[in-house]
Amino acid sequence: MREVCGRVLCPHTLDVLGPAARLDARMHSVRLRDMSVNYVSYGCDVRIRYAPQDTFFAVLIPLTGRAEIRCGPDRVLVGAGQASVLSPADPVTMRWTADCTQLVLRMERASLEARLSDLLGAPLRRPLRFAPSMDLGSGYGRSWRRAVDLLVTELDRPGTLIEQPVVADRFEWTLMSALLVAHANNYSSMLNGDVAAAPSRAVSIALEWMESHPQWRHTTASLAREADVTERSLQLGFRKHLNMRPMEYLREIRLRRVHDQLRAAQSDAVTVTAVAAEWGFLHTGRFAATYQRRFGEKPSETLRRH
Repeated sequence: MREVCGRVLCPHTLDVLGPAARLDARMHSVRLRDMSVNYVSYGCDVRIRYAPQDTFFAVLIPLTGRAEIRCGPDRVLVGAGQASVLSPADPVTMRWTADCTQLVLRMERASLEARLSDLLGAPLRRPLRFAPSMDLGSGYGRSWRRAVDLLVTELDRPGTLIEQPVVADRFEWTLMSALLVAHANNYSSMLNGDVAAAPSRAVSIALEWMESHPQWRHTTASLAREADVTERSLQLGFRKHLNMRPMEYLREIRLRRVHDQLRAAQSDAVTVTAVAAEWGFLHTGRFAATYQRRFGEKPSETLRRH
């Protein structure tokens, strides 16, 4: 078990506690691009120790039982509704109870800090550090936990969209961004501080990119780079001038393109699913509901009528 976990997470020591303890361990792991999602249980009281790794952050989410975690000078007790976020520079010692099972999310440090730099629109002046304890029962923490649960549900079932790299990358990107915003860290004041909304010229540049190339894999970060503003500034600019987020505007453009294409197509020549997928709508049920709210009819009705 130590060898398997060491390959997936990091080298560590593992001690079984108690003279009559018997290890009954399980581990399930899925690797995305810059993140791995791991289910771990030991079936008895254990102590786990590892030295500073410098390469990744870990979020430990208890599903059952409880654990005591020492991360550098901090001591955290985790259980229902309480997670721990471990920073790379600290040595870690953990004690898990026999009934403890946890989701362990490993996030690569380089990717998470690059994402933070994109959000700030500037290079980092010091390493990222999170508060060691994270409340998952309320506020942003609860929203982030729901996103994790959705990811796990998709990973547990075969034949879901999370198997598509473009979808998995986007989900991973969203989870990392949300963690930076949701959980206290040494850049929180900068992330939540006063930022001027992007001027109308910058918003217009972003709009032109989306209108000219709606099929491209735009993100708010990529549009902000084209407009030479920070990501947060562009978001505020869109809210000020258009009362929507950049990705909401992009979705509106793509919906119009789908609508135009369905109106122009022969019903026996294309399918709604194929046209929707061409414009990036991969969840057919959600797409159909959004389309009907926008145009007052189902996409299949548009195709048949025209």
